[in-house]
Amino acid sequence: MAGRPSSPPGADAPRETPDARPPRRTRSARATAAGSAGSVGTGLATLVGGGVVAGLLVAGLAVPVVATAGAGADAAVDMFEDLPTQLDPSALPVRSTIRYADGSPMTGFYAENRVIVPLDAVAPVMSDAVVAIEDSRFYEHGGADPQGIARAFVNNVTGGGTQGASTLTQQWIKNVLLQQAREAGDEDAVTALTTPNEARKVREIRLAIAAEEEYSKDQILENYLNIALFGANTYGVEAASEYYFSKPASELALPDAALLAGMIQNPSFYEPTTNPQDAQDRRDVVLGRMLDLGKIDQAQHDAAVAVPIADQLRIDKPANGCAPAGATAYFCDYVVQTILQDPAFGEDRDARVRALYRGGVDVTTTLESGRQYAAWQQVQETVPVDDSSQVGATLVSVEPGTGKVRAMAQNRVYTTAPTDQRGYTNINYNVDEDLGGGRGFQPGSNWKPFTLATWLKEDNTLRESVTAAPRQTVFPASDFRACGNRLVDDWEVRNSEGTGTGRMTVLQATYDSVNTAYASMATELDLCDIRATAESLGAHPASPESVPPSQDGRLGVNPANVLGSDPVAPLTMAAAYATFASGGTYCPPRPIESVVDRDGQPIQPTVESCTQPLATDDHTSEQIANTVTYALENVFTRGTAERVGRPDGRPAAGKTGTTNKMVQTWFSGYTPQLATTAWVGHPDESGTSLSDERIKGVRRTVYGSTYAAPMWRDYMEQALEGLPEEDFGPPAWDLVGTFSSSDSSGSSSSSSDDDEDQSSSSDSGDEDDD
Repeated sequence: MAGRPSSPPGADAPRETPDARPPRRTRSARATAAGSAGSVGTGLATLVGGGVVAGLLVAGLAVPVVATAGAGADAAVDMFEDLPTQLDPSALPVRSTIRYADGSPMTGFYAENRVIVPLDAVAPVMSDAVVAIEDSRFYEHGGADPQGIARAFVNNVTGGGTQGASTLTQQWIKNVLLQQAREAGDEDAVTALTTPNEARKVREIRLAIAAEEEYSKDQILENYLNIALFGANTYGVEAASEYYFSKPASELALPDAALLAGMIQNPSFYEPTTNPQDAQDRRDVVLGRMLDLGKIDQAQHDAAVAVPIADQLRIDKPANGCAPAGATAYFCDYVVQTILQDPAFGEDRDARVRALYRGGVDVTTTLESGRQYAAWQQVQETVPVDDSSQVGATLVSVEPGTGKVRAMAQNRVYTTAPTDQRGYTNINYNVDEDLGGGRGFQPGSNWKPFTLATWLKEDNTLRESVTAAPRQTVFPASDFRACGNRLVDDWEVRNSEGTGTGRMTVLQATYDSVNTAYASMATELDLCDIRATAESLGAHPASPESVPPSQDGRLGVNPANVLGSDPVAPLTMAAAYATFASGGTYCPPRPIESVVDRDGQPIQPTVESCTQPLATDDHTSEQIANTVTYALENVFTRGTAERVGRPDGRPAAGKTGTTNKMVQTWFSGYTPQLATTAWVGHPDESGTSLSDERIKGVRRTVYGSTYAAPMWRDYMEQALEGLPEEDFGPPAWDLVGTFSSSDSSGSSSSSSDDDEDQSSSSDSGDEDDD
């Protein structure tokens, strides 16, 4: 089976989104601030009167700066109209998080590893270190530092080497402009912003001066600390602290703060994991500057310098994408595919990708970690990921009455990289093709409960007897109706030798899974009605391309549908069986519990409504569902899963399934609290019988009760541990009917593992069913 295109890059679990930033100052507040000591007018007056005008003219800077000064503070305030519209820190890309149902992180997603935090969530020593090394006069100037500009000019023209004079505010402005250019994919703008250019520098000065009329110093410092690059695709002080030291920025110690502050000048050159000595030397420069400015004393300086950089680092690379989620990776991919199809996350796929990788959404899923671990453990114990047979195994659980997916596991290792390595794939066997799955697998007799439900909806009973040929029989095409029309081809159906008894009740045909009996039932129904019942329970082909046209041109309507010829995904079957478990309520499966945006505001994911699909004029959906359950309980007590047994003896119902030549095997079953489907088979459509494979080194005749049912039972015992036993609701007794003594005894020729029933059809993907 060919792999599908890989998903977008993945992520690490971000911290909780902080409260919204402090509001910007209003225009009236800015007008008042224009006359304050740190205002634009004061800064420019100092600049113009500082004896450096001639130098600035030579440098090509004075004309716009002096013009700004002459215009006065009000003009500088108006200049804010030229500021980028995305200076607000909420525009910055931030990490998104996907969580388990209990709120613990599963993994994260990011294009840029960033977590925005308020300034009061950053250790003061970090602010001191950054101001000391990058802009020691930050709290004294008005956005452009006259002394710094003069010093840089004199140094540059006297041959002292190129020297910048950017304030923290200017650096913030430049970083915002770079961020905007990258977001827009404007490579020319990125080049212009990173190439020395006096006109660009003048614009940054003008914008910085105007910005200081709009934002307080602490707001600017906070925004700067959240946008700065610290190497390794890590942006902002919070993500940097987590990455390099495995702790939040609020817990940064002096040596840590100095190391991070020193990296800002050249993040790649001073990256401590690749250039530890250069990083340590730069850290010590920062410590020396802090000592000179009186931010630390000699003892603090000496103690910090004495710390080897290797002793500081506790690298914790944040998870990015589904692969780091390990045993949960396939469920993670299901969540991602769901998000990318949901308009709640954006108007189109590109917008939804941005929301996931740049928008900081926090997604709590329905997956329960304990059940997930149990499912992973059982699929690995049944067929190990490195088993030479390469047989696939999956488990997926759905909560009845809600549709919440509680576990999803398969015996493969998730990867998005092209590989032929055994046991690796990006295909999620549990879901439909459009959600990252494959083309599905034929379910065999796992499909029979849909025929049974249709039978009961037509007011037939479990007591009624039907023809059940002992071995095989040919049903004339004229016996079947599809949407009211007769079919044109005959259908040959067979059982395993010895299972047919000539005639039997529908109840016995169900728990002994007799194909010829179910084919007889289908002759008394309309095949389109059976199809409609299945669809009302969410049972549909995993891929439209996997369903051949019917004999009369209708898609997917063939007699063999009755015995499970249409390839489906395991999640589809688990959700359908959950309808019976819930007493007739079908809820479409869903992986997401709740979502909040970067500001903690709820996003309402699209959730389809639950329905009562089995209701008729004479019976409620609950009555039909409970009567199906009544029949399927017998599968454990005297049917094809009798030797497997119920989980811890609890009330349970279910159905085995085996396809032609034992290529695919199934067990779907449930208690009132949980519905689970187990699948063991060939994912590659090879057609090789499982009975010809050495699974864990052993070759044996394989049916649904051989591997799938025991895997289901062992998992359910773990998944239900600690929960009270619950009984199913009563059936509709008029649909059960009255049994004769021989009928109620449940006598049958066999209910053993190797005596399950089989069928053959020449026109629709032949299969053997149990």
